[in-house]
Amino acid sequence: MGDKSIIKEAYWLRSISCLAVVLTHAVNTTLTNYDHSISQFDEYVLIFIRFMAFFGTPAFVFLSEMLLAHAYPNGVPEDFFRKRIKYLLVPFAFMAVVFAAIESKSQYEFLQQVVLNLFLGGYTGYFILIIFQFYLLHVLFHKYLKQWSPARVLSIAFIINASYLIFFNFTEPVQTSVGEYVWQRGYWLFCVGWLFYFVLGYYCGKNYEAFKKKLQEHKMVLTITPVLALFLIVFLVRSDILPEVSSKRVDYIFYTVSVILLIITWTSKLKRTPKTILLISKYSFTIYLIHKVFLYYLPTIAFLSPLGYFLFAAVFCTIGSIVVSKMFSYIPFSKYLIGNLLTIPKEKPRKPRKHRDGSRAFS
Repeated sequence: MGDKSIIKEAYWLRSISCLAVVLTHAVNTTLTNYDHSISQFDEYVLIFIRFMAFFGTPAFVFLSEMLLAHAYPNGVPEDFFRKRIKYLLVPFAFMAVVFAAIESKSQYEFLQQVVLNLFLGGYTGYFILIIFQFYLLHVLFHKYLKQWSPARVLSIAFIINASYLIFFNFTEPVQTSVGEYVWQRGYWLFCVGWLFYFVLGYYCGKNYEAFKKKLQEHKMVLTITPVLALFLIVFLVRSDILPEVSSKRVDYIFYTVSVILLIITWTSKLKRTPKTILLISKYSFTIYLIHKVFLYYLPTIAFLSPLGYFLFAAVFCTIGSIVVSKMFSYIPFSKYLIGNLLTIPKEKPRKPRKHRDGSRAFS
C-alpha cells in the first residue's frame, strides 16, 4: 500500500460508513420488533446509536467524489458511464424489483412499489440515483472546479446545501399526497441536498496528500469536533427545535464532515489495514444493497434483550450479505444483480529493518 495512487484510508471510510448504514437499519428493526416491550433505557441507547450512525450515507457521497477526483484528475475515461450503468444502476434496478416483491401484497401494489423504488427513492438503494447525479456534475464541472477558488466554491456549496435542508427541515409539507412524500423523503433524491459533501470530496481527492498532511496539524481538534457536533444534534432533538430523525438534517453536515475527517486523520497513521476492514470494503456495495432483506425476515428472538437483538441483527445481516454475495459470485452474471465486488489490494510484506547491532526486526 505504498502506492500513492491508492487511498488506503478509503477502505476504512467505506467500511465504517457501510457498517453505519447497517447499524441504522438494525436499530430501526429492533425498535419495530420490540415496540411494546422495550425499556426506556434500551430505547434511548438505540436511538443514540442511530444518531451516531446517520453519517453513513452522506459519507459515501464524499468518498465517491474523493476517489473520482483522485483517480481521474484530468477527466473520466470513455467507458466510465458504461461500467457504472452495468455495475451500479442495473443492480440498483434489480434490487428495486426484489424489494417491491418483498414488501407488496398485491400485483397492483407491486407495480406501484417498483415505480416508487426505481424513480422516487422508495428503498435503501436510492443512494445510487444521487451518486449518478454527482457523476454528471463531475463530468460537467471538474474543469471549472480546478480553476475556481476552493474556499469560495466550498462556501457557496455549503450555503446552498444548508439552505435547501433548512427549508425542508423547518417548513410544513404541501397538503397533498405528493407534497407529503416530497417532504418525507422525496427531497433526499435531489443532489442539492448533498452538494457540500460532493465539493469537499472533490477538493480533498484532488489534493489528497496536502489535505491529509493538513489534518495531522489539527488532529486533536478533529478528535473533539464529532463529539460536540453530536451533542448539538441531541440538544436540537431533545429541545424539539429540530425533532426530525434523519441524516438529512442541516446539523448533520457538521457531524458527518467531522466524522469523515476524524476517520481519515487517525487511519492515515496506521501502516496496515486489517483484513476485516478490507473484507467489508470489498463487499460494501452488496451489503448496502441487500442487508435489509435479512432484517426484513428476522423475527423477534425471545431470549435476547433489545440491545442483544440489535447486535445480533447487525452482525447477522452483514455476514448474511457477504455469504450471499460470495455464493452469487460463482454465477457469471451475478455482478449485474447484486453489484460488482471491489478489488482488495495485496499489501507488500514488511521489510526487515536493521538495528544498530546488525540484527533485524520487522518494522
